[in-house]
Amino acid sequence: MKSKRVLRRAILVRLYDHLLDAYGVDGPREAFVNGQLTVHEIDALLAFKSDPRIDELRGALDRLELGQFGTCIACKREIDQDRLDDDPVLRLCSQCEQLYSHMRVVSHQTTPPGHVI
Repeated sequence: MKSKRVLRRAILVRLYDHLLDAYGVDGPREAFVNGQLTVHEIDALLAFKSDPRIDELRGALDRLELGQFGTCIACKREIDQDRLDDDPVLRLCSQCEQLYSHMRVVSHQTTPPGHVI
């Protein structure tokens, strides 16, 4: 697994890019992605933004700080680094994701019409 500093920077790059694309937030990019802004300064940039992607990326940062980043929430195995590089908010390893997707498909196929899961 990559160092915590490298992972944090990768998540912050995604977060900054999302803020720029979705909201036009244009702050000090290098200071943001290099972790030079305080938590309070980052929170100020995110203030009043109800956005699932921001929530996912903040969750990834929280898991990184707690030492839980890159660990599958279902089986506790390490999530493949290539997958995390593609999307750092992943919380399931490929095996559990496949199992969960299969279970979701089966439950939709066996659910009578009009019933909500």
